[in-house]
Amino acid sequence: MEIKSHPIRYIFLHFDGVVLQNILAPITYSVIKKLGGTYSAEIENNIFAKSQTHAANFIINHLKLDLSVQDVINLYYAERKLFEETHTIKFNIGVKNFLTLLKDLGYKVISYGGAPKEYFLNHVKDLSPFFSHDKYIQTREFRPGVKEIVFQMFGLKPMEALFIDEEFNIALAAKNMQVPFIGISTGYDYSFQKSEMKKLGVKYIIDSLEEMDAQFLTRIQKDVSDGCIWNER
Repeated sequence: MEIKSHPIRYIFLHFDGVVLQNILAPITYSVIKKLGGTYSAEIENNIFAKSQTHAANFIINHLKLDLSVQDVINLYYAERKLFEETHTIKFNIGVKNFLTLLKDLGYKVISYGGAPKEYFLNHVKDLSPFFSHDKYIQTREFRPGVKEIVFQMFGLKPMEALFIDEEFNIALAAKNMQVPFIGISTGYDYSFQKSEMKKLGVKYIIDSLEEMDAQFLTRIQKDVSDGCIWNER
């Protein structure tokens, strides 16, 4: 498949969730439980791909906590530190083969996420050559980041970019701007993101990067060309 004859040229991958196995969901789940809350889709959708201030304010108001925004942010970082000390952060299964395929087909591939670039550099290891341009974009200051990445940073048309992410808010932003999107499931049984993406109308939600071969990408390109990359709700 020659991508020159197809609309999508750039593929943007969420680092913590597509390249790496997602760690934000278990950290968030643990924080909410320790604060006495009931984990829900509403909580996820007000934390994932949201600014830290928004997320902390939501948690305080939703759980009726007598804490400051900084207190909640500090709780998150303490829980994240504990998680990273007690778990091995792993690549998602099939990621190297997938990145090899994208490079062979001529796609430009860039990763993004809320973590600092140092986090990317510390964990990307031998996969770094597969990424283009500056390799990684930190989106902490402009959540969710789809608009800024596609239009401001790369000057692309909506159909020239494809986002692959596990978070509903990225899917929502992509849909609002008619940017192609593929969801990926984290596999956590307490997570609501897969069901939230289905309700939004995400047409393609994969459980593993191993599902994405050249034929799959050709089908995505055709759907984008035909204007049917999203399911109607």
